[in-house]
Amino acid sequence: MTDEGRRKGQHLTREDRYEIQRGLREHRSFREIADAIGCSPDTVSKEIRVHRYHKVRANLTGQYVKPNRCKYRETCRRRDVCKKHKRYKCKVPCRQCLKCNELCPDFVDAPCPIERKAPYVCNGCSKSMRCLFDKYLYNADYAHKEYVERLHEARKGIDMTRDELAALDSLVSPLIQKGQPLTHIMAGHRADIPCSERTLYRYIDMGILTARNLDMHRTVRYRKRRHYTKQPKVSYRKKKGHHYSDYLEYLEKNPGIRVVQMDTVEGVKGGKLLQTLLWPENNLMLAFLIDSKEMANTVETFDRLEEQLGAETFREWFPVVLTDNGCEFADPERFEKGLDGSPRMKLFYCEPRHSEQKGELEKNHEYIRYVLPKGTAFDELTQEQVLLMINHINNTTRPKLHGATPMKKALQSFDKNAMERIGLTFILPDDVSLKPSLLK
Repeated sequence: MTDEGRRKGQHLTREDRYEIQRGLREHRSFREIADAIGCSPDTVSKEIRVHRYHKVRANLTGQYVKPNRCKYRETCRRRDVCKKHKRYKCKVPCRQCLKCNELCPDFVDAPCPIERKAPYVCNGCSKSMRCLFDKYLYNADYAHKEYVERLHEARKGIDMTRDELAALDSLVSPLIQKGQPLTHIMAGHRADIPCSERTLYRYIDMGILTARNLDMHRTVRYRKRRHYTKQPKVSYRKKKGHHYSDYLEYLEKNPGIRVVQMDTVEGVKGGKLLQTLLWPENNLMLAFLIDSKEMANTVETFDRLEEQLGAETFREWFPVVLTDNGCEFADPERFEKGLDGSPRMKLFYCEPRHSEQKGELEKNHEYIRYVLPKGTAFDELTQEQVLLMINHINNTTRPKLHGATPMKKALQSFDKNAMERIGLTFILPDDVSLKPSLLK
């Protein structure tokens, strides 16, 4: 697209941001991305730098893991730099405990240049899986949400000077207090009023003018309209190949394949939620605290799990995922695509109003309600508290498992070290607690 054909003065749309995210994943230049969406490369560069987000390196409990910034971190073999133990020499390489960054005389600071160098984000980086640095990422949904919030904030307030407002007030307020309707006032003074009728109603409602809602005939008698946020649904086009019938057919072609069930548990409407995952074979359950029913949050849970477990282990644990038709799972392609862009799992949907098709998970939510009764807000919870609750639930014996616990049953098919990496631990039978006091 030529420079003459580029659009000017138009804001980027959500689709444009998806194209930017796709271009970053495919290692396209800013010029190529700009040509695809019809803007300048500078616009793409600024969009990425303004709306990228910083993802610190942390484990699933939310604890920050400090990166090793030394230039020689890959080849260094030094040990016992801190001389912590007086009786014997430490055998752990210093680069693993990271104290060498502060104590080693050969330390040379070499941070990742991505913060100040194009493409300014880690999307599509081949080293992302093994990189130990904090990451800068660009997500189209997050960027568009931030853009809408900034636009809303920028348009707050009144679009006129103090003198213009004073002149408007001296003209309109006395007429309103005489009982004249705004339509009548606008008809007689249209040339003198520098705003629309709707804006006048808004100014009066905000208390900016001397006249008040009580001075008008019918305003206070109207109920305030309710505004409903339209939630994205799983479109039939995107759902093609992901129906429950497709799920049964896939299981028939791949007998014995592992299945994971997924859902969300709501506390107070509009607050934080729990995203839950369960393996029916052993009733092992995971739960992650998310801010809202946005796909960016639910997809990020899988990205974090893949990063913690590694791509190979992740594909072994999550080959098939079955979930409901909620808006938080509306785009199967985003779940199925791994951090490196390759397929990592298959996502299928239950039939509408047939939650029994993932009945094991629905039943297991009962244990969550023992600790977090219905009506409990999740806003004050931390991921560490959620993990504590899940460990107590997973160490509760089940009749279905003939008296065994999900943790013990999971050890027959899952690697113990991998389970520990995502925070799963054993709890003694007499120490198990399934009461709200567990999190206090």
